[in-house]
Amino acid sequence: MEKLLVLSTNPDLDITAYQQLNVQVFTAQSIQPKDYAQITIMLGWQPDLSTAVLESPNSALKWVQTLSAGVDYLPLAKLQAHHILVTNMSGIHAVPISQTVILYALYFMRDFPILLDNARQATWTPRPALTNALTLEGTTWTIFGTGHIGSELARLLQAFHVKVNGVNRTGHPVANFEHTFAQADWQQAVASTDVIVNVMPLTNETTHFYNQAFFDYLQNLYLFVNVGRGKSVDTSALVEALHTHHVQHAALDVFEQEPLAPDNPLWQLSNVILTPHYSPQMKHLGRAQHKLFLGNLQKFLKQDTSLKNQVDLTKGY
Repeated sequence: MEKLLVLSTNPDLDITAYQQLNVQVFTAQSIQPKDYAQITIMLGWQPDLSTAVLESPNSALKWVQTLSAGVDYLPLAKLQAHHILVTNMSGIHAVPISQTVILYALYFMRDFPILLDNARQATWTPRPALTNALTLEGTTWTIFGTGHIGSELARLLQAFHVKVNGVNRTGHPVANFEHTFAQADWQQAVASTDVIVNVMPLTNETTHFYNQAFFDYLQNLYLFVNVGRGKSVDTSALVEALHTHHVQHAALDVFEQEPLAPDNPLWQLSNVILTPHYSPQMKHLGRAQHKLFLGNLQKFLKQDTSLKNQVDLTKGY
């Protein structure tokens, strides 16, 4: 009998469904140290408890299913050394994140900072004062990361007649992108672009990818969006770029350190919108997580190796 440790209290994760597959289920509240070595499957990751299970003498752990798309917080080398399968939740966040990115862009393009500020002051804004309002149509976007999220965002942007370029490791073509560029050729990708969106996974190559040299290369970029990983961006370099107008606006949902410290200079910038790692959120997110995990669990129990969203532990995604 497989033994599953569920590290989430989300009620949409149907533990009864797992038990009906003849799987013994433990939770963070019910498990005892004597049970650690018996766990074969882990759903979610809690650093202290998960590490204790992984490092337990004679650990039986075979598979970790994360509740997130990113896996940079996992001890990937250790998991690889123990020959443990890792799968993630890539894809289930694509719709809410993509729609949030479009909201960020429209927030600035449709002059909502002015409108909302005036509304708070009960001030009517005459239309001639809003002649700088823009539309998405005719703009050029460059999306770094052409996986589930990037592809969904590119698909949605087509309805607004946006030109969408993509950047991935090799430059291989991907549906919904007009052009794709290799990561090493990013200068070509951002030429004449209006909006840059980061959804790349965090690896050694993408840590501080958006650094001083990157932002210095830009010429009055309209909007920089980060809904990927906070450590992909050198925050100090971005703040300077916003002050020197290499970047006009920024929308940030992820940060190098979370929660974002109250004294971080980003809070003081009127041309920046900050959200608290919010973009993946949607009602009943747990239902989507449950559906993906249940499908994988059924395959795993049949010794079917075609589990969805298998992570390459060498690449880190």
